[in-house]
Amino acid sequence: MLEITNLRDGAVLNHHHGVETDGYLEITLEGMASSQAEVKVNGEIVQKCDRHFSAAVRLTEKINKIKVEASDYFGDRSLVLTVGWDKKSTRRYSFFIDDCVFFLRWIAMERPQSIFDERCFLGRLKDIHDKYGTKFLLNLFCRDDHHKDFTLHDMPEDYKAEFQANSDWLKMSFHADGEFPDRPYQHDNGTKMAADYDEIYREVCRFAGAESFMPPMVFHWAITNQENFHVLQERGTKCLAGGYIGSIARIGEKHAHEVTDIGYHYEKDVAYYIRSKHLFYDRFFDIFLLNNICCCNYDDIDVLQKKFAEIEEDRDTLSLMTHEQYSFPEYFNYIPNHLERIEEACRLATEKGFEPCWFSRGLLGNESWDK
Repeated sequence: MLEITNLRDGAVLNHHHGVETDGYLEITLEGMASSQAEVKVNGEIVQKCDRHFSAAVRLTEKINKIKVEASDYFGDRSLVLTVGWDKKSTRRYSFFIDDCVFFLRWIAMERPQSIFDERCFLGRLKDIHDKYGTKFLLNLFCRDDHHKDFTLHDMPEDYKAEFQANSDWLKMSFHADGEFPDRPYQHDNGTKMAADYDEIYREVCRFAGAESFMPPMVFHWAITNQENFHVLQERGTKCLAGGYIGSIARIGEKHAHEVTDIGYHYEKDVAYYIRSKHLFYDRFFDIFLLNNICCCNYDDIDVLQKKFAEIEEDRDTLSLMTHEQYSFPEYFNYIPNHLERIEEACRLATEKGFEPCWFSRGLLGNESWDK
């Protein structure tokens, strides 16, 4: 037998999990082997007590391999774990907003003096940014399936300079061609996803400048074959957010038991781990996975306050999200206090010591490995 008991493949570790210096993160590895087995960790013999063993391991790279070997008269066994090191980690958060297209339609139709004259959504986001420094990533549809009279091709270039001037905190990204059909990439072979992504990228560059675009950390419904991840990775995506387990697809939905969904077809073992630890590195596809702490169109202010009160002390990353359409009175599911919920989430994150960043940069906003 050979088993690691305090760590799993895909764990992402930081200073909360060991002793960190400029050159390494030293953690303690614990496990079990047969009582007669000699155990080595990264080639060094370790001390055992009956079947239990432990060893100090130093992580020196962003992605590290830990090799554990056990040898006795029943044979040789080995196990290799891949774990990440979030070096010099600090508390940080991102905020992305899905299904965005209404605000661009309003600008195109009304032709205001400033993009922030739109007060249902974009103007209010600027108020929140000015107050808390929040950086917002707006994930775009190419067409408006509700009004059916607007696509990104109709967006004028008149506001390009203003988008560029605010691109340090306001960026746009790919989400899908449109809101319908649901789960547009569930059975895609990557061709449609690539075409839709590239079309939205071209349009954003045209009317807002390349500096206003950022690779996405989610797409519409977060369901596709994992073999399609390369489409996003080749375009700059480094992490993917999702629900993974127990997610609801619409307000009021109830489950008889927990199921994996809105999480890229991952199995329950990974889904449960992400719910518990919030962050996972998939070595098979070289991508980081994380869940969202909240979705503001589901979570009212009292729910947000409860969720933030329960944040663990060793948690350094928060992904906040919502959906644009709930901000607009003409939407059939309009939520009058939607922007108040968004602001409360940003306020609570700030109060807890989390600073805004772009998760698409570095290791979820931590650029220590890039320096």
